[in-house]
Amino acid sequence: MMGMGLRAQTPLNEYLRIAAEQNPSLKAKYNQYLVALENVNQQGILPDPNLSFGYFISPVETRVGAQQLRLSISQMFPWMGTLKTKEQAATMIARARFEEFEEAKNLLFLNVKTKWLTLLEIQEEIRITNQNLSILRSYEPITKTKYEASLVSLADLVRVQITVEQSETKLELLELKKLNLVGDFNTLLNRELNTEVPINESVEINRQHMASLDSVLVNQPGVKAIQASLEAVDNEVILAQLKRKPNIGIGLDYVMVNKRKDMVMADNGKDVLMPMVTLSLPIFGKKNQSVIKEAELKKEVITGQYYGLQNQLRNIWNTTEFDMQSALKEIEQVDSEMNKTQTLLSVLTSEYTNDNRNFEDLLATQQKLLQLQLAKIKSKIKHREALYKREYLTGSTLNQLK
Repeated sequence: MMGMGLRAQTPLNEYLRIAAEQNPSLKAKYNQYLVALENVNQQGILPDPNLSFGYFISPVETRVGAQQLRLSISQMFPWMGTLKTKEQAATMIARARFEEFEEAKNLLFLNVKTKWLTLLEIQEEIRITNQNLSILRSYEPITKTKYEASLVSLADLVRVQITVEQSETKLELLELKKLNLVGDFNTLLNRELNTEVPINESVEINRQHMASLDSVLVNQPGVKAIQASLEAVDNEVILAQLKRKPNIGIGLDYVMVNKRKDMVMADNGKDVLMPMVTLSLPIFGKKNQSVIKEAELKKEVITGQYYGLQNQLRNIWNTTEFDMQSALKEIEQVDSEMNKTQTLLSVLTSEYTNDNRNFEDLLATQQKLLQLQLAKIKSKIKHREALYKREYLTGSTLNQLK
């Protein structure tokens, strides 16, 4: 999906890279993936062999001599397929951790873009309010001159002064709000709260966006993480079933025998070398049955999470579609109303200049135009925010920054 693609937004791209590299919560998610990856390397390997050593304090006499010491080494072999299944289960868990990391990064990118968008909105509000204030200030000397010439009443002068003061206060509040938002934004990037966040972009509408809900329901990182977890649980069930099979062990016993000195005989003092085969007997199946039941219940839980996430993604998708369409309708309506208001403002300005009439209406219309301009900005921001949510759903930002 392109939407308001990041390729045209180099500053925002850079902020996303900083967040991906510096955000501590994201680092923790990545380390969880590395832990799971190391666990994969520990699977598929035979258990350590056993080595035992025994020394006869009181030597055991035999026909060919006294047994002095005993040395044994053995190796257990799990039932066929056990090691491979353990490795597959660990691999699926590692894949789930990776997709969870990708989902955390995807969500972090959405938060960064949303905060950045809020800063862009307030920057536009400050710009428009400043323009409006300049117009209001231009009214004051004109009205004062007319008042001194007894062409208008004192009320007109007071009205414009009050309106100017209100706009100045609004600007101060917007600047304070911007300062707070800058701190929130820098927190996501794990840097000093007062670090400057320059934004050199205006809010524009881009109607081109390509995405598919079916693709989202399959490729969204959160969905992939749950699918990998389901595969891991399937392997856990297979492992539990394999534990019902015996483990086979082979070994070798070596017994050192001292020679008898009281007689000469064949094989006198001959050491003993004895191959050994062991077999575990999994006759207590209650534990395995419990493990299988646990894995099946985990699968039910994860399956429920899967369908719950699918429904959530559908809802977000539908919401973004509504927000985009309604934002476009709002902009269309505001544009129409702004054109009419501009015409009315021109008429009232002409009347006030020529006949000193309708100043109260002139001020009210000027403020109405300001409200319409702010409303248009909000609708544009609403449209852009919906597109950013689409980018989150499709994971397109992840692909662009790889």
